Amino acid sequence: MGRSVVLGALLVLLVANVSFCQAQTVEKYIKVGETLQLSPQSVGVAITSVVWKYGKNLLAEWETTQIPLTYYSKFKGRTTLNTGTGELEIRNMTAADNEVYTVEINNHVQSRVHKVMAIEDVPQPEVEAQPLACSSALEDCKLVCQGDASKAGPVEYFWEKDGKEWATSEENTVKLINDAETQRVKKLSCRIKNGFSQKKSNALDNPFYREETTKEPSSPGSGVIVGIVSVLIPLVVVAVLLAVLYRTLESFKNKVDSCLPCKKSTNAANATTTEPNVNEKGEIDPLTAELDTRQ
Repeated sequence: MGRSVVLGALLVLLVANVSFCQAQTVEKYIKVGETLQLSPQSVGVAITSVVWKYGKNLLAEWETTQIPLTYYSKFKGRTTLNTGTGELEIRNMTAADNEVYTVEINNHVQSRVHKVMAIEDVPQPEVEAQPLACSSALEDCKLVCQGDASKAGPVEYFWEKDGKEWATSEENTVKLINDAETQRVKKLSCRIKNGFSQKKSNALDNPFYREETTKEPSSPGSGVIVGIVSVLIPLVVVAVLLAVLYRTLESFKNKVDSCLPCKKSTNAANATTTEPNVNEKGEIDPLTAELDTRQ
């Protein structure tokens, strides 16, 4: 019974110790080629010994009386240890240096550990629609932001429609739905970003784009003008036709009126002419004939 209690207590302490150690892990990202700086926790007393490890391997070591400052393996020539503060500096970091770094100060291993990752710039991305036969006949397609980001550390993907951001993701794919909003978009693009760099793809023609055929709305003033003109033109045409008709009728009336005096004078002359007298035998009276001749 007593042994079980002791084992249980030890297990609780072990779990608590592991949790404490995990809570002290610090992730640190650095760009390939740059200088890494690591600092130990404060000890509050004079430092007499420092040991830095890379994984389980010695990186740098110093002890005030017995061990001179020493650098090991690949870190020789590009590492500096400050024995007064315990700070470590490693120049020209590479992806091969990615590891967990621990430090021991005054023969005491500190709880804080440093998980270091040297990362590269993000690659130049290229956006494409999948399947390759993606067209307006489909309900949706998948956009893929192509580019090997395996050495760029944690990255984010940003998706743009006509240059305006519309989605973000941790994966290099996003679903594109063939709806009314998407059909108004001409170009699609993606952008990759990490802690040190970001790059944007060239634009891709949207396979779901549909050109709008709406007419430009006319201003109220132009509508009024068009209405007035459409009414005035027929009125002007009618007025011109009436004027021409009036002038034609007037001209005809004038011609008719100018001929009336001639007709009247002719009628009057005919009325004043004396018919010759004819006797019972059908012979013309000589006196009447003579008078007619004189007239």
